[in-house]
Amino acid sequence: MTTTCPFPSNVNPLSPNGFMFNISKLPDLTFFCQTIQLPGITLGAPEFGNPFNVAPIPGETLTYDQLTVNFLVDEQMLNYVGIYNWIVALGFPETYDQYTTFINGDNTNYSELARNYSDATLQILNSNNQTARTIVFHDLFPIGIESLQFAGTNQDVQYLVGNATFRYGYYKFY
Repeated sequence: MTTTCPFPSNVNPLSPNGFMFNISKLPDLTFFCQTIQLPGITLGAPEFGNPFNVAPIPGETLTYDQLTVNFLVDEQMLNYVGIYNWIVALGFPETYDQYTTFINGDNTNYSELARNYSDATLQILNSNNQTARTIVFHDLFPIGIESLQFAGTNQDVQYLVGNATFRYGYYKFY
């Protein structure tokens, strides 16, 4: 008895440097995006006990990991400040006006709550730089942006890289 190993229709492996990332509320980030990590997903697994054994069963709650994006900070810091202003507006540390100014600046017809969020799109490119897969993150918002370190003692120019973390409702493959 001979078995054959079926060949896939496409034998090209996925390249990690073929991607484009876009957040609707942050257009200044798209060009400067350096790395993005596709977040993991976990399905809860409660246990079902009987007198002889404890067996895991598939759960019903999904947990999505956070989305982390690394980007070159542009010379005018527009991409960094865009994320910063979004976080500040959601946290309004000084006055409520910070939030209302942010919400009123969004000219969409969405509800006030919906304007807190944005959708994001990750396009995975194939070996011909064509979109092979699109991943859409729904109801995304920033939860953190790391500090930037300026140093006058560097021998070579080392451009600043920002690191931002986002939460979202879910993501889907298209």
